[in-house]
Amino acid sequence: MKGPSAPRCPRGCALAEAECAGPIGPAALARFAGRCAAEGPRLALESTLLELDRQAAGRWMMLLREGRAAFLPLLTPGGTALLIGNAGSGAALALLRAGYRLLLADRCRLRAEAALAYLRALLGSAAPVAAVSFDGERLPLFDRSIDLIVRESPAPPLGLEGGPSLAELARVARRELLIAAENRLAYKRSSGQRADFRLLSPRELLARLARPSAGEASLRGHLSRLRSARFDPERSFALYPHSHDWSHLLALDGPRPRLTVGPMERKNRLKLLAQRTGCVPWFAPSFALLARAPGAAPGAAAWRGLLERAARAAGEPVPELDVLIATRGNTAVLQTCLPGSDERDPRGRFTLHLALSPQQEVQARRHFARLLEIRARFPAFPIPAPLHEEQGPVGHATAERRLPGHTAAQFTGRAEVLGPLYARLAEALASLSVAPAVALGRADFERLFAARVELVARRAAVASTRRALEGFGRAAEEQLLGVPFPRVLYHADLRAKHVMTDPRGRCFGVLDWGSSEPADLPYFDLLNLILHDRKQAAGRSIAWAWGLVRDLGPAGLHPHERRALEDYAARLALPAIYCRTIEQIYPLLVSAMAEANWDYSRPRWVHENFAL
Repeated sequence: MKGPSAPRCPRGCALAEAECAGPIGPAALARFAGRCAAEGPRLALESTLLELDRQAAGRWMMLLREGRAAFLPLLTPGGTALLIGNAGSGAALALLRAGYRLLLADRCRLRAEAALAYLRALLGSAAPVAAVSFDGERLPLFDRSIDLIVRESPAPPLGLEGGPSLAELARVARRELLIAAENRLAYKRSSGQRADFRLLSPRELLARLARPSAGEASLRGHLSRLRSARFDPERSFALYPHSHDWSHLLALDGPRPRLTVGPMERKNRLKLLAQRTGCVPWFAPSFALLARAPGAAPGAAAWRGLLERAARAAGEPVPELDVLIATRGNTAVLQTCLPGSDERDPRGRFTLHLALSPQQEVQARRHFARLLEIRARFPAFPIPAPLHEEQGPVGHATAERRLPGHTAAQFTGRAEVLGPLYARLAEALASLSVAPAVALGRADFERLFAARVELVARRAAVASTRRALEGFGRAAEEQLLGVPFPRVLYHADLRAKHVMTDPRGRCFGVLDWGSSEPADLPYFDLLNLILHDRKQAAGRSIAWAWGLVRDLGPAGLHPHERRALEDYAARLALPAIYCRTIEQIYPLLVSAMAEANWDYSRPRWVHENFAL
């Protein structure tokens, strides 16, 4: 006797309900689609995320990241693009913003409908996007009708196994194909949650080698499959550390783009050995493979035009693409070099930012404008020189001088480096005063404190968190009204990854001014930098780091940290009550920066990060 059949998809797909709509489930996805039209995309996302458990919400937010499409500079701009896999992928929005006419292909009709509702809510009903659902092998498309095909990794939990064969993709392809693929020889896997990777045991690895999942193959196997389908493979890359959650795109068939190796990476002897022995192509968890359609002529990759225009603006030789990074903030970062030149020669050493989402474009424009402002008003302050800004063939991009050294995150916990670095930053940040000390009045209190409480509390979603935020507002009001302090140009998100330094603690530049404010609170930026480094060094939470100063102030910190904060306060003549209050209400200021710059609020973020 046959058992009961699995429930079917509510939209009539040929999928079981358990497979449909992933990673969040059909009922939640249907509610989200309806809310997009009624409430707009941001409220629809926030409302739906709050209804999900933490695991499902985390996976969905990973899927929605436009940074999944940070490979865009590798592609030939323009034309019609087909995105195959999960229609809810953030790559769809990035492709549309890059100027492609987009067709979504998904085996789940509900996901396709929800993706269309979301994209049209974001970009308007005239956005050049449509969707097709399919079951089985054949796509409902004409021969050679698609300029670019992007097939994302089918691996669960963010993808779905199955879909058209490479031969079918070759039938409809006109120009190029980019596929993300899983390596059957990979030593680790992603859970679909941010930064959550699991090393396979020897037994698991042997089992996967014996019985690979559908679609998995070695690099050689994937390339052979492409050639069998009459595609002409052009470039092979590793998506490091995994296609679900990648930060670096590494060339497997040439020296660049490469993985930057700093002091932290040098501790990973296995990684260094794999690089030196050329083993990365064999064991990388995921690949990105770029191929030309049958009979298609080679195209011109977008990065070449980006670099040519930046070089022309700087009056320097055209460099090569050295590093390609997909940031957490949904930007593609391209770092360049002149091969064979000395790293101390700045010519041709650029950092370019390509915004992949609407919110990142807002922040990129603010960042570039702030660099110009700082260079004009505070010429001694260390920043990368702004070189070029454009609204080009693949969207908004900026170019600045690539700085020497490493990010301070490479020296986390090392007092011999961070001591002199913090001392230099205390002096530099104190120089960003834009208004003399005046007593805090009611209007400035409302702008600097009360508005932040209202912004964060509105989306806090936890009653105890809202009460804590209101308590921070009362503390600021009771302790700071009438207290004089200057206003400064406020970075708002200063962390170790935004500071370039070297083993001597020299400060070559402060990066990423996209969240900055023109006249805001002193002391917070340096405090935020120090607390985040303590969090990273201890492998603890930001709530733990905050606890170091919440009750004891700088007395709870290491001597080099305490000296830097005290020196900064002395340079600006900050009253002790002001500094102690900023330390006490620190979670409010961190959370307000996030809520002011995120494209949507992460569910219960303040509660989970600060235990409030």
